[in-house]
Amino acid sequence: MKTNKLARDLSFGILLLLIVVLATATVVEKLFGTEHAVEWIYGSWWFVVLWGIAGVMMLAFIVRAKLYRNLPAFLLHCSFLVILLGGLVTYLCAERGAMHIRQNQILNYFVSEDGSRRVPVPFDIKMLYFDIEYHPGTDQPADYRSFIKVDGEVHQISMNKIFKKSGYRIYQMNYDSDEMGATFLVSHDPWGVGITYAGYLLLGIAMLWILFLRIGWKGMLFTAVPTAMVWLYISRINPMTPILRTPMLAAHVSVIMVAYMLLLYIAVTSIIGLCAKKRRERFYQTNSTLLYPAVFLLTAGIFIGAVWANISWGRYWGWDAKETWALITLLIYSLPMHAKNIPLFSDPRKFHLYCSIAFVAVLMTFFGVTYVLGGIHSYV
Repeated sequence: MKTNKLARDLSFGILLLLIVVLATATVVEKLFGTEHAVEWIYGSWWFVVLWGIAGVMMLAFIVRAKLYRNLPAFLLHCSFLVILLGGLVTYLCAERGAMHIRQNQILNYFVSEDGSRRVPVPFDIKMLYFDIEYHPGTDQPADYRSFIKVDGEVHQISMNKIFKKSGYRIYQMNYDSDEMGATFLVSHDPWGVGITYAGYLLLGIAMLWILFLRIGWKGMLFTAVPTAMVWLYISRINPMTPILRTPMLAAHVSVIMVAYMLLLYIAVTSIIGLCAKKRRERFYQTNSTLLYPAVFLLTAGIFIGAVWANISWGRYWGWDAKETWALITLLIYSLPMHAKNIPLFSDPRKFHLYCSIAFVAVLMTFFGVTYVLGGIHSYV
């Protein structure tokens, strides 16, 4: 019994440590710059080890809690282990770099990310020409397109449209001012992406399964309708910059926005539950149920964004401040979902107090990053 309690405490202790480290990293990046944040934290050996320990502790929790008796929960936790494994394989094995190529030039290598060496590519790439597509009637770019020839066939590379061959993925990255050349991002990660995407698929199946068991079809419809409405609104926004011209934008933003709305409702009713004792238990039951679609929608939004990032930039996670704080929010709200293992959250008053305070993470993700921390997701 003591061993089970120790394993549980260590598992959730590591989770709390990750939250602190991630929050600290975003502040370090703001104060000292991205390079130092990568050198000191994101790219350090101890950060990788910390995630490895988190994976081991999650595995221990799965075994000690006998989650294999609850198949949906078992699949959910296993999916995170698969995603972590995919990230580790990418970290250890993937190669990335840039290829600058001019019109009619032929290249079969790219320069490594650190600029130290040329990495050969097992096929020749000939740059035919570069073209900018504009929104009708405006001078605003709608897409950047490069036309290349590989093995006698012509292919197009543009924003959100990559070229794939022999395990290599080539992305439109930049272009020369005279529009006679382009810079491509080249990524070779034949195993990591596949493992990670398998984890995403497993995660999606597990979340839908748990949602169906928790809230049924009517509840799933309740969350799907506002998500679809937000998606429809965002998808009609025009004109957009080339990187945003994809259905992934509407899916990513709409799912996360509905998640935030649910978390706002939980926070408001939790404050009411703290003040009004007669409503405390009723709001506890309601919020305990709503927490699942809220957290799962947030999770789905994060990983839709990760897939989009991989399609557009050749990496599914870049530790941008907005990404990091979305992950922090997810980790914070995942704790009260383990009320059976953390007695604290079985008490309605303590549950409401926690959810009231936890909403600060949502505010930080939505407003704090944009107006304080900045990053590629900041649009002010």
